[in-house]
Amino acid sequence: MKLRRMWMGLLVFFLVCLLATPCFAQRGVTKDEIKLGLIMVKTGPVAALGLPYGHGKVDYMQYLNDQGGVHGRKIEVIWEDDKFEAPMSVAALKKLITRDNVLTVITTGGTAQTLANMELINQYKVPNIPNALVKEFYDPYQPYIFAMGATYEAQYECLVDYIFHDLKEKRPRIGVIYEKKEYGIKSMEAARRRVKAYGVDLVSELVLPTGAVDASSQVLALMNDKADYVITCLLLPATITFLKTAEKYNYWPKHVFGMNWATDDMIVKACGEAAKNYIGVNFTGAWWDDTPGIKLVRQIAEKFNRTEIGLTSLYVNGVGVAMLFGEAFKRAGKDLTPDSLKGALETFREYSTGGVLPPVTYTSKSHAPSEMVKFFRTDVANKRLVAISDWRKPMELK
Repeated sequence: MKLRRMWMGLLVFFLVCLLATPCFAQRGVTKDEIKLGLIMVKTGPVAALGLPYGHGKVDYMQYLNDQGGVHGRKIEVIWEDDKFEAPMSVAALKKLITRDNVLTVITTGGTAQTLANMELINQYKVPNIPNALVKEFYDPYQPYIFAMGATYEAQYECLVDYIFHDLKEKRPRIGVIYEKKEYGIKSMEAARRRVKAYGVDLVSELVLPTGAVDASSQVLALMNDKADYVITCLLLPATITFLKTAEKYNYWPKHVFGMNWATDDMIVKACGEAAKNYIGVNFTGAWWDDTPGIKLVRQIAEKFNRTEIGLTSLYVNGVGVAMLFGEAFKRAGKDLTPDSLKGALETFREYSTGGVLPPVTYTSKSHAPSEMVKFFRTDVANKRLVAISDWRKPMELK
């Protein structure tokens, strides 16, 4: 009996010691390392968008490593290429969680890819910031998805507001050209609703296939419809195709507008004079801004030989998202788990990235993004975009 009590006492002692010692055996975290996943297109027709965005994330994590890591842990990022296809993104998420044993997947891809992963994100508790901007990511509330940047709906509401208020148009003839992907359809629908709210109908709703190298039929249709403003719901390669085709037909609307994925210095570098009437919105600071955060972005890009990467706004965006995770790792402390990471992100209140992104707020009840954007116009002579507004939100219409 005494021997049995002795063994029971030793067992209790060891259990107490075990509970008193920080646990480093949780998913993706050891005493010395944080292992993360990243799902982002690297190959295929839109690879030019995924590469700078992914490099921005990876480079900032390496920057943190060079500063000593977070709480003594170095960060490893495993980057999976989903080729911008939802089934591949789902397979990549399963691999990263079950085989690679990552703490979380910081980005699960674009709109269709993240929507396809919704069930797995909740099942595996994967705090992530998608590379997409639709209301389904936060309304209704999704516990592990943290929306970042103004949604497509907010961006297009701001663009339409600009036409009616900044440009003071009363009866503009507005045409929309969009890609028949989730982001393009939602953007087109948002533009249609906003124009309708001002008492005007769109004069054109035209599809430009993803990967198209010519937009002749679309340009001719817009000319026939006498559209004096064109709103593009396109990624950057398709926007470039449209602008160059419009120039070929000597079609010069008063302005062509675009969303964040097509608001980058690359558009004027690629199009030159064809982009002279282009105005875009973005929720990241400009590459040439004189803010502390953007200065750091440029330093990191130079350190990792990304200064000629192109698509600089996407690199800025990638660094900005990585900044949010880096800060959350710090706030979560030593006991870093998917739930403690989620809780840390939910402590952000007007968190500043030094001008890389607008101030960020998340709570335990809302992961909605800021709706703020800036407007940028092409400076053809200097081959760059320049800001023509401060941060702004969609207007409240009566």
